Amino acid sequence: MARITQDDSAFGLFRGAFTTILCPDSVALISASHVTLNGDTVSNLVAGALSSITLNNAMVSLREQKNQRGVILGSTGKFLVVPPKLFKLACELTDSVLVSDSANNAVNVYRSIFGIEVMTSPYLGAADGGSDTAWFLLSEFHGLKRVIRQGVQTALVSWEYSDNRSYKYQGNFREAYFAADYAGIVGSTGL
Repeated sequence: MARITQDDSAFGLFRGAFTTILCPDSVALISASHVTLNGDTVSNLVAGALSSITLNNAMVSLREQKNQRGVILGSTGKFLVVPPKLFKLACELTDSVLVSDSANNAVNVYRSIFGIEVMTSPYLGAADGGSDTAWFLLSEFHGLKRVIRQGVQTALVSWEYSDNRSYKYQGNFREAYFAADYAGIVGSTGL
């Protein structure tokens, strides 16, 4: 159960990315209104459902994204994070040898050039309070952080120390999850 709690808490960053998870600039992690130190507005929000076109828009947006100092980072998409209902489509878009759902014999650039890794979790979808349509593209150097203060520690407590004379197996851990920066991540509500 500790491992499930860890994953559920970590993916809470994605579930609240459009609303409650804030960056240091006091704006939601995925937003069209991030402001750089020199006053420029930066968007890491992509419009539309996951498709070859919107994935390409996300790649371009990530490539041209400016950091807090207004410098274009030139990031490349490395991880496509999707809920379970989009997993099949994401794999078809990124892993097909040729362009998926097309009569064209064009090379699938997401596989041959970028090598995007598709990641999914049941803690992203509507079943856990997330969205079945939202998706995220992250660079290798994204601003999402997981700080492990104490790994999972378990102990067996003897029956001598319980009220009902039974053994108890217990565990605990301490972790923190936060968005240190919007740079290196773009996302879409899928709408």
